[in-house]
Amino acid sequence: MAEADIITAIVSALKADGNVAGLAADRVYGGELPNAETAHMPRNCIVVKPSGGVSIATGSFSDHDTQRLDLFSYGTTPFEAEALRRLSRRALVNIRRRVVERCLIHWVEPAGGFTAGRDPDAAWPTAFQSFQVFHALQEV
Repeated sequence: MAEADIITAIVSALKADGNVAGLAADRVYGGELPNAETAHMPRNCIVVKPSGGVSIATGSFSDHDTQRLDLFSYGTTPFEAEALRRLSRRALVNIRRRVVERCLIHWVEPAGGFTAGRDPDAAWPTAFQSFQVFHALQEV
């Protein structure tokens, strides 16, 4: 049995959300912003990256784990970047025991507050928030 890909699942869930798609279209990426996309920036898009954090499944023998994810939303203006972050938050926290891209996601919760500002390298408007995801490790 193959290992589930939580980043692909979260990207797919965000793309499937009508409110998120209304602002970002299909510009939701895992890991980093593709080089082809940078030529069109700043515009509305999302990047989901894995980050560190403590697993709540430590010491258990379950085929489940938690993963902390960082969500970066970009916009043509600071207002749009923040609006996209808010819509993404709502889409993610509404995931409850759902299979997405063969990955069983039990829940997604904010892992702290949010921040907004400008990308330090390119000065694009951005907003940021971390999430903790509890999911199955094996594809279903």
